[in-house]
Amino acid sequence: MRVSVKTIHQFGIDVMKAAGLDDYEAEHLSHSLIFADLRGVGSHGFSRLSTYAKRVECGVIANHVRVEILNDSPSAIVIDGKNGIGASVAMQAMNLCVERAKVSGCCFATVRNANHFGVGAYYSRVAMESGCASVIVANGEVGVVPTGGATPMLGTNPVTVGLPTGDGYPPIMLDMATSAVARGKVVLAQKEGRSIPLGWGVDRNGNPTTNPEDILNGGSMSPMAGPKGYGMALIIDMLCSAMGGSLNCRNTPSFWYDFEHPQNIGYFMGAFDVNQFMPYDTYLNRIDDIIDEFKNAPKAEGVIEIMMPGEIEHNKFHANYQPGVEYGDVVLEELRSIGKHFSVPCGF
Repeated sequence: MRVSVKTIHQFGIDVMKAAGLDDYEAEHLSHSLIFADLRGVGSHGFSRLSTYAKRVECGVIANHVRVEILNDSPSAIVIDGKNGIGASVAMQAMNLCVERAKVSGCCFATVRNANHFGVGAYYSRVAMESGCASVIVANGEVGVVPTGGATPMLGTNPVTVGLPTGDGYPPIMLDMATSAVARGKVVLAQKEGRSIPLGWGVDRNGNPTTNPEDILNGGSMSPMAGPKGYGMALIIDMLCSAMGGSLNCRNTPSFWYDFEHPQNIGYFMGAFDVNQFMPYDTYLNRIDDIIDEFKNAPKAEGVIEIMMPGEIEHNKFHANYQPGVEYGDVVLEELRSIGKHFSVPCGF
């Protein structure tokens, strides 16, 4: 069933306000979820709403929170997220980075006492709208086995890199987990009763599996590209915990199953004012020229177009915006149930 953007967005706001968030927090959480769904990243969209709402209702995510700056300088900020909802905390942090980058050229922030923020692209786009490039990483609960290990020790620890482009092309948006896929894709497959491709993860005995239950019940995700993904995930965990002050992945409570303890995950993010490195118009011409090279390069048999990072998701966003997002029966039933719990009419 397709649900209009307006309908699902307002539903998300109403549910999260009923759970306890203020207007700003509920707006950004709901907007980040519909942003993910429109881009075809359903693992980070409204399939997570009920878990966010339950965590707020239980008090393991704080409400009515504004971040606190613990250490401030023109190009480096230490931020306490005060255990606020991730979408609000990450948005505040990115806005601070962009504001300072427009003066200093670049600004990085560590964020502690934070929660899952959804898709990094949601925050990276804010930087690009101000003519800034951006980098965002975050750690999270364990679920990924290190190369050579037998026990999960790392999160899916995502990385996002955003680069503005000219009018002819969508922004460059690399937004990915450092595991084979995001854990949320396995959770969504489990909810919908689907099998998963080999290579996503292993069961509790270390055997490759196509059953999401095997991964979620004692198994683990596989790192992206073996030791390369493991190395990236480990460094992200170190940046967020050792330098940023969050819990490390081994000590982070589960987003999905622990409703008694705050997660206290960390982000490390930064913005770069392109114009202070290269005249902005010159930069746009240069980056568009690079994209042109790839678009005009020889293609493998059966390939229509060589795509840029984030281009597929960008196209899906615009294709889905008018007709609305297609949701499966399992997600719809979950949304109706959480709406009923909070006495929020769903309209679908």
